[in-house]
Amino acid sequence: MGRFAPSPTGPLHFGSLVAAVASYLQARAHDGRWLVRVEDIDPPREQPGASSRIVAALERYGFEWDGEVIFQRHSRPAHDAAVQRLLDGGLAYPCDCSRTDLADAPRGPLGTIYPGTCREGCIALETAIRVRTTDAPITFDDALQGTVTQRLESESGDFIIRRRDGLIDHLIQQVRIERQK
Repeated sequence: MGRFAPSPTGPLHFGSLVAAVASYLQARAHDGRWLVRVEDIDPPREQPGASSRIVAALERYGFEWDGEVIFQRHSRPAHDAAVQRLLDGGLAYPCDCSRTDLADAPRGPLGTIYPGTCREGCIALETAIRVRTTDAPITFDDALQGTVTQRLESESGDFIIRRRDGLIDHLIQQVRIERQK
């Protein structure tokens, strides 16, 4: 299965078109389904009408997808439930650290390495939610890069899955989609 997941922050641009072609061809080459899922979950960045213009552009270029176009905003209850399960299980926690608070934190291959400041609790009312990572190695085989191994805690630290403004971070969506495959 393949999918194309544009964000409706403007018209379909060349880079997105290349990504659509690549995912479409990969899905079809493996007799798979190709889905279109609009990432319409960041209202402050969305442009009115961009979703319909993107879908219309895909149609003009001759793309054919399997099933209906999926709009991520309809998955919000499932996202909220997943975050709550992680919180209830102690696998995630509230964090009130700002970018300024983390300005002096070490940097790794994925950017700032979160130092765990709020792992044991914070008192702020408005918080982001972070996943509690470990340093156990995660290994997978990538079709282009070969075997990839990463230790999340020391290479990126605990990462945000729900932002302080309540919006779900794209990473949790990707994990959910990958598990469905």
